[in-house]
Amino acid sequence: MKKRAIGIDLGGTTLSVGLVTSDGTVEKIRKQSLIHKDVSSIVNFITTEVQVLLAETSSDLEGVGIGVPGIVNSEQGIVFQSPHFPTWRDIPIKRLLSEKIQCPITLDNDANMFALGEQRFGAGRACRNFIMLTLGSGIGCGLVLEGKLFRGDRGFAGEVGHMVIEPDGPPCHCGSRGCWELYAASHAFRHLSGEKNLTPENMALLAEKGDKVALKLWEEFGRYLGMGIHSLISVLGVTRIIIAGGILGGWDYFFDAAKKEMVSRAYAENAKQLVLQKSELGNNGGVIGAASSVLITRLLA
Repeated sequence: MKKRAIGIDLGGTTLSVGLVTSDGTVEKIRKQSLIHKDVSSIVNFITTEVQVLLAETSSDLEGVGIGVPGIVNSEQGIVFQSPHFPTWRDIPIKRLLSEKIQCPITLDNDANMFALGEQRFGAGRACRNFIMLTLGSGIGCGLVLEGKLFRGDRGFAGEVGHMVIEPDGPPCHCGSRGCWELYAASHAFRHLSGEKNLTPENMALLAEKGDKVALKLWEEFGRYLGMGIHSLISVLGVTRIIIAGGILGGWDYFFDAAKKEMVSRAYAENAKQLVLQKSELGNNGGVIGAASSVLITRLLA
């Protein structure tokens, strides 16, 4: 008999809540825009969405898993800080949700949850080591090393979007300058071109029509993406990189440049092994991974 859990992917603008089976099937999913970002509003919103989903199913539930962008201590259930929720500091989100939702709850960084989903049901199956990159308004990273998620000290591992790639580059919201995510996430085109209104979506449409400026910007985006990935590969010795996120609409326009940059900078032996691939779980990867975290925890209990 299949077991079921609810997976929650909390994004900067959208909340996704899905009912997922133990084989990774998303049976139901709800996606709602966020209006308020204070802690109390988010907790109440999540609680309501979970209750709505539960009312639509008669299945027993193993628990609820939630992925949150930012620095998360999964053991303590605390969000130290989050780029999308600037007022959040040391928020005991797991405890707050547990007071509203009477079932087991797991909490982790959203990219870690996505990596867990890919490890169990997607492009990371049978891989002991891989780097999961989620490219959206920033760069999220989940690290699977020796078959396990690597979180570092207190959940601080994977903040790769803030590696400095241009020392004198534009300021980043983190307080530094020239961070990788300014050049290889959704805001990249604004920084690369100086035009404030450029988005990955309209740049992909222009590239599809053969626009030379758009194609050149995608190539530059790919170069910066490849540079950062090369640094990760050099530190970790991992040769499989899985990419997810809204930026994938431009995959055909940045892949070659990213792969070329990675290969040209890598040691010859590593270069032969490099794999850069798309997520197999698509937009539901975070939800599937979050639900999987519950099912795994319950299985090991």
